[in-house]
Amino acid sequence: MAPPSATESRPRDWLQPRLEEQGLQRYLVTLRERWWLILLTALITTGAAVAYSQLAPKVYKASASILVTPVSNSDENFVGLGLIRDSNDPTRDVSTASSLITTTSVAQRVIEKLRLDIDPTRLLDKVTAEPLAQSSIVTVRASEDSPEAAAELANAFATEAVAERTDQLRRQLDKTIPTLRAQLDSVPVAKRDGSDPLNQRVAALEALRGVPDPTLRVTTPAILPTAQSSPRPKLALAAGIFSGLILGFGGAFALQAIDPRIRREEQLRALFRLPILARIPRETRTRHAGALAPDKLSGPTAEAYRTLRTTLLAAKGSEFRSRSILVTGSSPSEGKSTTAINFAFSLVQAGHRVILIESDMRRPTVGEALGVRPRFGIESVLVGEATLGEALVTSPDYGPDLQLLLVDRPDPALSDRLALPTARQLVHDAEELADYVVIDSPPLTEIIDALPLAQEASDVLVVVRLGRSRSGKLVQLGEMLAQHDITPAGIALVGVERPARDGYYYAEPSRSQKVSAG
Repeated sequence: MAPPSATESRPRDWLQPRLEEQGLQRYLVTLRERWWLILLTALITTGAAVAYSQLAPKVYKASASILVTPVSNSDENFVGLGLIRDSNDPTRDVSTASSLITTTSVAQRVIEKLRLDIDPTRLLDKVTAEPLAQSSIVTVRASEDSPEAAAELANAFATEAVAERTDQLRRQLDKTIPTLRAQLDSVPVAKRDGSDPLNQRVAALEALRGVPDPTLRVTTPAILPTAQSSPRPKLALAAGIFSGLILGFGGAFALQAIDPRIRREEQLRALFRLPILARIPRETRTRHAGALAPDKLSGPTAEAYRTLRTTLLAAKGSEFRSRSILVTGSSPSEGKSTTAINFAFSLVQAGHRVILIESDMRRPTVGEALGVRPRFGIESVLVGEATLGEALVTSPDYGPDLQLLLVDRPDPALSDRLALPTARQLVHDAEELADYVVIDSPPLTEIIDALPLAQEASDVLVVVRLGRSRSGKLVQLGEMLAQHDITPAGIALVGVERPARDGYYYAEPSRSQKVSAG
């Protein structure tokens, strides 16, 4: 390897992430990337709200009011009758009255009055009695499936509660008055006085028996409700949209937090201090599962690989002669082989002699992509069955300046041959025969046997694919390279957005332009 440059003297520095402010832009990018999740969530919740509005049973509520008037504690005529008596806490008096309205006995009276076929306990589930703020009013509220039924039920509970209390009072009076009369009759007539307390109490109780319970009185009967209380379509629709947006936003940020894949450049900058040498657009016209040859690329993508060549050569300057570049990634299917092929061809287009070495013995794709089949593969060179010159082949489509050392047949068992001393020598021999050597390496996190090639190569180019590469694997790759004092030259970022149709490089070059050396 060439002597390390000043930037390479501290091989681990590139693992330190850049300290950048994460402002509003970060959140906007997250929302833009996950807009589909927000929209989908909002549509689901809105649809659920509409379905609820259409299918949920309609509920109407009506209210009647009862005035609570406790009797004075100083009035001894009503002692022992069970009337609501005045206390030092008015709120307590009204709460006591509320509890007397929603009882099983009142519910049974309502059932008999309205001729309902329902259990008293279930009927009580439809009725509430609550104090109205700090007043002496108890609001009796009933819920039913029609306006008429709701108003009828509320009025029935209010009137029957008063009637139940009145009946209880009269039963007490019917026991109390005769007892008091007997006491009064035992007093001689000559000694009876109209102002006598006993006489006054009898008179007061007899008057009380002829009226309803004086502590409870219906003041405002229930009227027909003009609108249903639930479901409320407009409110349900607004709640569906709002909750959908909230859940969508939360889901977008949660998914972003747990998503291990790299989706934007900022995530790379949070991992490595490495330059992004080229941004390669995603190809949408092909479903080819393997590597893509130069004649299969769109114009913007072909130009991106020329940019990769230019930036890498400009970064190294005059030092970058007769050097080798190993192209690797952190995981399979990241565009590593496509990058190696097209980077090598871009060097040929610039007038250089290039050897492209395929070292991925598990998933070789270079030969298939370029339409070439070798007589001897790299495995034959590594074990001494053939020389490098005998194993090199060319493609008639890409000219004699692009020589290929390919894998003859895929065999995972052959990967350990990359650790042989001949693998290191292979790189040196190739450098003697060409201006540049490009090595298509398997992912080093998957195939550690290829690490000697990375140590022997002059530079390492890391391929990262947006939406595919995983941050954990990239960290693993970075730590592995740093442990062996390898500082990558930079990153080729694959899968970025394609340029607009009116972009300068959008026009598709002809096949002859793509394979020409200029």
